[in-house]
Amino acid sequence: MKNGRPKSRRSKIESADAESTRAMINAIIRLEKKVWKAAQKREADIFKELVPSDAVMIFQSGIIPQPEYLATMRERTISRYELRNFHGFMPNPKTVILYYEALRLGDEAGKLFPQGIVIEATTWIKRGHRWVAVLNQETPLAAREARAKSQA
Repeated sequence: MKNGRPKSRRSKIESADAESTRAMINAIIRLEKKVWKAAQKREADIFKELVPSDAVMIFQSGIIPQPEYLATMRERTISRYELRNFHGFMPNPKTVILYYEALRLGDEAGKLFPQGIVIEATTWIKRGHRWVAVLNQETPLAAREARAKSQA
């Protein structure tokens, strides 16, 4: 009831839709965490299942298509990572866009990852009966803070 009146049929449907959307976003967050775990453990088969061959990752080091990422997976060591402040939305029923903060420690080909927190954004789409990550981009948080200071 709202203002002493029962909820309208429309508000019940909207409430159910919001719950369904939230549940879907939470499921995709779990898949995102599974991608990170597969990358850390160098589990190429699991990674390929979640990140298809036409996916692209945009890192501070450059643009890396999924086949190149897999080919260099053994050169990359993710020793530790933290993921926090997940947010997501669904612009349509077959797309989920996540964004969150990540702190990752490790190296690639002996060179340490850039230090600091990054904002990660991943676009997941539903292909057939499964969800796959087709685009991931990291943006250093320090760059955003520096821009804000220069504009003040």
